Amino acid sequence: MSLLIGRLRPFIKSAALLRKAPTKSIGKPAVRNAGTITYRAHAVKDTGMALYLGEGISFFFWYWILYHCWFEFDHLVPPHEYPDPTKFTNEELGIPADDEDD
Repeated sequence: MSLLIGRLRPFIKSAALLRKAPTKSIGKPAVRNAGTITYRAHAVKDTGMALYLGEGISFFFWYWILYHCWFEFDHLVPPHEYPDPTKFTNEELGIPADDEDD
């Protein structure tokens, strides 16, 4: 029994420390530690025109990519050429010869 308690002692201590740890208040707003602060320069906010231009360019880019992936798929993956089944021999197909007796 003492061996079991000895092995569980670190877990019991950490649980007791966690129970005593102060908890944050639920009603307080979270502190944001990120923002527009930059090193040796002022953060520049994009204008509305730049945002709309970026959205338009990204829309055109993805439209182009998805359109060509859907309607011109052969440019990405060439068509598969199936082998001619008349060129296979009976041996390749696993068909026994006619002259063999069972």
